[in-house]
Amino acid sequence: MRVIIWALAFATLGWSGYWVVAQSAIERGATSWFEERRAEGWAAEVAGVETRGFPYRFDTRLTDVALADPDTGVLWSLPELELRALAYRPAHVIAVFPPRQTLASPFASLTLESEDMRASLRLSGTRLALRETTAEIAQLSARSTRGWEVTLDRALLAARRSAAEENAYDLFVDAAGLRPSDALRLTLSPQGRLPDTFETLTLDATAAFDAPWDRRAIEEARPQPTGIDLRSFHARWGQLELRAEGRLAIAPDGTPDGTVTLVATNWREILSLGEALGLLPQSVMPTATRTLEALASLSGEPDTIDLPLTFAGGRLSLGPIPLGPAPRLRLR
Repeated sequence: MRVIIWALAFATLGWSGYWVVAQSAIERGATSWFEERRAEGWAAEVAGVETRGFPYRFDTRLTDVALADPDTGVLWSLPELELRALAYRPAHVIAVFPPRQTLASPFASLTLESEDMRASLRLSGTRLALRETTAEIAQLSARSTRGWEVTLDRALLAARRSAAEENAYDLFVDAAGLRPSDALRLTLSPQGRLPDTFETLTLDATAAFDAPWDRRAIEEARPQPTGIDLRSFHARWGQLELRAEGRLAIAPDGTPDGTVTLVATNWREILSLGEALGLLPQSVMPTATRTLEALASLSGEPDTIDLPLTFAGGRLSLGPIPLGPAPRLRLR
């Protein structure tokens, strides 16, 4: 009996020592990380770092956080951020975001408010390489200093390291109840024919990169995409519907090459929306409309088109319609 008691005492003492050492390392590491970002020219501020949760958890609370990337001019600020992990599984982190946070850029500022926003991250190695992440958002509103607002009922975003290819990640998005404000809807569709709510947005794809997503993605340089396998994209708002699938190879300079097949219902409204968003040049709209009307009539369904979106030689075309230079797919 005495041996058991002594064994339990040593085990308790050892675990307590581990927890205290790990707590200190977490707090020092977080503080040092902000100091290193400032040394690199970032605006990186945190008012306090505190870890609690003894004996089974590491619950770290960062207060008054502000991060600004000098390369992009994007500022993220929030009153607090909670990072939670089990003491015996420290590489699985739950990030809990506050009800209100701010994103600012040289173009506009966004105030984000949500009932619930959290993300689960599974990391590995000393470089904290991403293995899997899942983010859940409920009742989100985003208000811009430019006068518009967007609300969202719910969203699920997930990424998982692919077993089939190095530095590739399987991506999944499922969002519902996206509602732009009246001001934004009238900007996108001056005729007022855009529905109040975007009911469905889903994405199932694999994206490959030239480097893994780990701590170097923030500290040094973003991994750049080398290919996209779009298995399924589906968006529906009112009577408008768009589906897409295809594959793209992406050159080191960001030039995509490949084909994405589009199936669009009530395509005229989708075309107008693309023009309003600046995705389609105004100069090609008359020719595009006439050509698509002819192609749709041949299919027997005048409101539906099924055409390839082709990226080749740095150019972009929809079926036989040239749309201009293809966008460069680079992450800053």
